[in-house]
Amino acid sequence: MNDSLEKDIAAFDVLLSSCGQAYPIAVVAYVGFKTSQGPRILYGRILLEPNRAIIDNATFMFETEHVVAGRFVCGGASNDIRSFLGLVRNAEIPTHDGKKRLSLQADGSPSSLFSPVHHPFVSEGPRLPSLRINGITRHQLLMSVIDIRTLDWEIKAAESPFDNLDELLNQCGLPTQMQMGDLTTLEIVAKSPTMIVGTSIIENGNAVINCHLAAGLDTTKLRIGYKVFEKNFTRRESVVGSSLTWQQEGDIKVGSFELSVGDAQLLQAFVCYAGISHHQLWVTDPRKRLNPRYAIHQIFDEELEVLKRMLLKPDTGKPYAFENAVSTLFNLLGFSVSNYGRIPKLQKGPNVIAVSPSGNVAIIECTVGILDENDKLAKLVQRSKLIKDKLEAAGFGFLQQLAVVVSPLSREEVKANLEDAGKHEIAVICREEIEQLLSRVFLV
Repeated sequence: MNDSLEKDIAAFDVLLSSCGQAYPIAVVAYVGFKTSQGPRILYGRILLEPNRAIIDNATFMFETEHVVAGRFVCGGASNDIRSFLGLVRNAEIPTHDGKKRLSLQADGSPSSLFSPVHHPFVSEGPRLPSLRINGITRHQLLMSVIDIRTLDWEIKAAESPFDNLDELLNQCGLPTQMQMGDLTTLEIVAKSPTMIVGTSIIENGNAVINCHLAAGLDTTKLRIGYKVFEKNFTRRESVVGSSLTWQQEGDIKVGSFELSVGDAQLLQAFVCYAGISHHQLWVTDPRKRLNPRYAIHQIFDEELEVLKRMLLKPDTGKPYAFENAVSTLFNLLGFSVSNYGRIPKLQKGPNVIAVSPSGNVAIIECTVGILDENDKLAKLVQRSKLIKDKLEAAGFGFLQQLAVVVSPLSREEVKANLEDAGKHEIAVICREEIEQLLSRVFLV
């Protein structure tokens, strides 16, 4: 094992040790292939969970001539976590019966990446530390076993059939081939043992802050900090866990406290355990929205659920619906928006033009597929140049213009086009950025 991997495992172990008995269970999932050297991992994950109540305990096992896959739940106590780290150190993952293991194939020493805050696929939310170990490329592993087309037909012929490899990966709760990247991967991920709960609210001049803490942890080591945005002042204070009212619900302790916030419409709360920050959440008074556009939008879509679905899970057969959702999002964020993509005689222009309050212009193309689908990047560059020239000719050359392409796919899924977009100074908004923008709507 190389020194880098040993350091990453040690760093992950130190982070876990601060959370003590936070993880009563672990969810193990894998998809692999049978090779002449034994079963090898395509993608494997050990997910440490603080709450059994939200986990599906059903065991799933799948096997064909060339494929082996599974998902099962097992103990996640301190000793088990150490054994998991030992397996990861050897680039192995256990199977359900405990007798067999799948190995990660590597040319030489495998590479590793320790992410102490968030998993690489995630950019916001509760802390989600992860340790990833990468082996040979996905293509190398597949080609050493079976042609991908033949593989899909083999999976279709199984006693419990799946349409393709991606569907099998999804059944195991693992990323698709496009999402996982080019390398075979084994990872161990720890869910946050504490978080501020979305039921926190400001009402009638009082704020109620609710949090969850893994039952095995010490409430006296918890601290909640907060910023109250008063009229001409930001109040910054914190309370310790012993000041909260606690009750236990299964594997989770639910803590709560109240504070007076006067006329403040907004506060930001932070939760820490043993000196480590784990989560932050904006808490608002639902009757006093800071954003009048959002207040109007709530009449039709109170919690942005419809807009979120249209942006993050669009109907690929209705690309115009995604354009409309992007237009609505930018309007909620305070831009003056024109959706030219919906006007038949103006469809040679960009999908959306968004103008900021200061007059700066975003020229936006929307795609539900890859970034350069139907030469969108080249068209966007051309249209941006035309708009820039027109503004300069009209005496508005001092305004800034930014070309933007928006996609519901993750950055990992579109990474093949990111370099091209960067060369042409095109900003890319993917799933991660859309989620961040949605979380900021009420702040504008």
